[in-house]
Formats: sequence, C-alpha cells, structure tokens
Amino acid sequence: MRYAVFLVLYNIFYPLFLLISLPGFFIKMKRRGGSVSDIWERLGIFRKENVQAPAAGIYVHAVSVGEVLIALKWIRALRRTHTEAIVLSTSTATGLQIARAARDDVKNLRVLYSPVDLPCVVRRCMRHFAPRVVVLIEAELWPNHARICRNMGIPMVILNARLSPRSERRYAMVRSITTALFAHLTKLAVQNDRDAGRFAGIGVSPKIISITGSIKFDVLGDSVCTPRPEFRDIIQRLAGQKRVVLASSTHPGEEVLIANAARAAGAFPLIVPRHMERRTEVVRELQIAGFAPILRTSTDPLPSPPPENVCYVVDTTGELKEWTSLANLVVIGKSFLANGGQNPVEALAARVPVIVGPNMSNFADLTELLLEQDGILTCSKEELPATVSRALTQTEESAARAERGYRALSVHSGATQRSVQLVEDLLGSETAL
Repeated sequence: MRYAVFLVLYNIFYPLFLLISLPGFFIKMKRRGGSVSDIWERLGIFRKENVQAPAAGIYVHAVSVGEVLIALKWIRALRRTHTEAIVLSTSTATGLQIARAARDDVKNLRVLYSPVDLPCVVRRCMRHFAPRVVVLIEAELWPNHARICRNMGIPMVILNARLSPRSERRYAMVRSITTALFAHLTKLAVQNDRDAGRFAGIGVSPKIISITGSIKFDVLGDSVCTPRPEFRDIIQRLAGQKRVVLASSTHPGEEVLIANAARAAGAFPLIVPRHMERRTEVVRELQIAGFAPILRTSTDPLPSPPPENVCYVVDTTGELKEWTSLANLVVIGKSFLANGGQNPVEALAARVPVIVGPNMSNFADLTELLLEQDGILTCSKEELPATVSRALTQTEESAARAERGYRALSVHSGATQRSVQLVEDLLGSETAL
C-alpha cells in the first residue's frame, strides 16, 4: 500500500521536476556537445536509425561515461557468443558520445539517449525495441521502468551493483518502498560480500543477489593500452626529460593543488579534469598560479621550446586510459578537495603508481584492499608535495607498489565473464552461436 502511494506521488511530482529542470538540462547538454534531436529521444521520439531498426534482444542502460565504459566492456564480452542487436542507452551527452564512437567496433549496437521515466515514454520504448532482457549498469532503477518491464514480462538485471554506507542509510529510511522497488528485479549482481549484505539489509531478497565481482576492476585480462603516437609526441615535446604527473579526474581546486605538487618535484603536470566544460575555469586558475596551460582542444601549434611553467590540460572525453599509460605517477582527483574520490583502476591496470587523498568513500572497499596490500599511497593535501616527490624519487619502491596494486585487483578477475554468464542464463541458449 505504501509503495502504491509512493508511485502515485512520484508520477505527480516527477513530471513537474522535469519541467523545472529543463532549462538547466538544456544548458548542460549544450556544454557537453548534445543536440536538440537528443532531447526528442528522451521523450520517446527516436532517431530514424532507431525507428527503422528491428527489435533488439538486449537493452542496456548506463548513466554516464564511467558506466558506459563498463557497459561496453560487458557488451564486447557478450559479443563472443551472441550476435543479436543490443541497445545501449545513456543519460548524458558525454556518455552518448562515447557510446556512439563504439559503434565502429561493436557490431549491431544501437545507441539511444535514455527516455525519461514517464509511463507513456517507457512503455513506447519497451514496445518498440521489445528486448528479451533489460540490463542496468550499477544503478538507475527507475520506478516506472521497473514496473512496466515486470508487467511486460521482461527480466531486469542490475550488473556491477554497489551500495555505499551513505546510500544504505538513505534506503533504510524508506525500507518498505525500497523492498517493493527492488522486488521488480530478476537478478542483482553485486561486487562483493559487503555489497551483498548492504542490499539485503535494505530489503532486497537474498535469492536474487549474486556476487560476481566488479567489471570495472576486472583488468588482469585486459589488453595493454597503447596510446596514440600523437599523444606520445605531445608529452615528449612538452615534458622533455621531466617525469609526468597525471592529475586524474580532478574537481575544482585540485588542478592547481596537484600541478603545484608536480612543479615542486620538478615534474610535468598533465591534467585531466572530470568535467571538460570546466576548461575555462581550469585554465584561468592555472594561469593565476603561474602556469602556462595548453588545452588539448587548442588548434595552435605546440610551443617550441615550451615554457618552463607549461602544463597540459586534456579537455576531451574518453582518452584518460591512453594518457594514464604515459604517466609516471597518477594522483586521483575528487579525493583531496571534494568527497568520494575517483576510480584509480585505470592507473593500476597500467601499473602506474597511484596517490589518493583522504576522501575516497565512493571506492572505500577498493581503497581499503589496496592499502592492505600496500598497493597505493595516501596523503592529505598538505602532504601531497612531499608524497609526490618521494614517489618520483624512489622509483623501484613505487614500481613495486604499483605491481602490488595491480595484483590486488585479482579478486575481481573474471567478473566480466561471470556477469555475461548471469545474463546468458536468463536468455537461454536459443541465440547463442
């Protein structure tokens, strides 16, 4: 009864929320390279290529860039045994760009700007694509989508799910609603025992929970990243003989903080902000701090020779893995001047030494594991210059630590294939090759 009341209130206030947030959505979409036609897809009016395409076997939803990359990794693994059409939907303009770029190497992949969670829109989408299973990456369990899939007999699965202590407390406050919402799921694949316990604690039936490990952290079988020659040339021309310190997925204030620490250690700052639309702000703050920043999107030729205070700002998306492979040290953003932290796995996968700040709550389990294995360094913002200098000076020790971090990820080895198998068990063998 309580969930029925919640659903009525949700369907009254959610459309109002959409109307109020529409101007902000337009602004954000424009900043991140979206178009007006993308908005129509959010309302269930699809692009020509999606209208004319036949039904899809699998519908995958991923929120933004990080989740899209996880989804694509899973889809590529699934493609080894299945050829049926796959729809990949995403909620952000940057995620959409990454998904569309993947169509060059992922056959029979359709990309969709995720429809909003209004009953008429969701129903139109599910009827049009007629998927045999809906796969959600990490989160995004929407009430109407879940209910309509259940009513239409479409199995719904969440892969790579995790639940932070903070989210657990929030869900626990409305446990009866949470229990009813998650009851629409067919399967919930979580990353570890702790996540399994947390989900069970908020009312999810243990019968649907499977522990598969993290697809994101399943890197031991991944191919080695080979950066584009142009990237290597940029680093060689700007950094010269200096060692490279990558500021990864930074948030406001961290660009200058990490660049200063790199400069104090005699290293070259390579900066990859979390949000590329902050480029103007980032450049201005670096200039005030005495740096000569060069944007990745700049069309001007690289200075020769470069100024002593030069740094490079990557204001594009989908390239972090390649730039990471060119670094001598990676400092993780959102962990010093913001809360939650960002993902250190790409650096660990490349066997590059990693430093994180004290605020890694979004990756608490992984950080704890890595610290137990002495696979990363952690420090405060005040300690960062000395920590960077020590990591760059003690090269053998740093290399050994990076190797320990890489090996610590072995607990997640095979997570991608286990997640594929979980969905294949639902699909059955009729579409298998």
